[in-house]
Amino acid sequence: MSIIIASALLYGAVLALGWLAFRRGGDAVPEAWRIAWEQGLSVAPRIILAVIGAGFIAALVPPEWVATFVGRDTGFMGLLLASLIGALTPGGPMLAFAVGGAAMEVGAGTPQMMAFVSAWSLYNLNRVLVWEVPIMGHRSTLQRFVIALPLPVLIGLAVGQIAIL
Repeated sequence: MSIIIASALLYGAVLALGWLAFRRGGDAVPEAWRIAWEQGLSVAPRIILAVIGAGFIAALVPPEWVATFVGRDTGFMGLLLASLIGALTPGGPMLAFAVGGAAMEVGAGTPQMMAFVSAWSLYNLNRVLVWEVPIMGHRSTLQRFVIALPLPVLIGLAVGQIAIL
């Protein structure tokens, strides 16, 4: 149900922005189509590969492992493990969200997958080492990393409480 609401909001936003671009006149609409086409050509292969890769992961990892390690009933340890897996998951959002969605389909808990996605988002080691340390420096990266460290588990715990409501 939430995917329907999110899609409706996204389509509504696109229609509103399209209407505003049309009202502006000039080259706004053709320029928007050109930019959208270029980005679509760039992103589409990544999305396809990420979804296929997530499907392979879902097919290769036995569902009982998912349930045992990051399932709905794994509690705090499942949140910690999901956070660690999220931090170690390479790649962009297409892969991370596809893996999280595939894991949920085979038995991962929602709080655990929220911890996974949050950890991936906050302190993905690949991104930290390749981008953040060289640009921001060791000290600021370490400070942010230490502050962010408990957040995925806290987010998972909060999601678990919200699910009870």
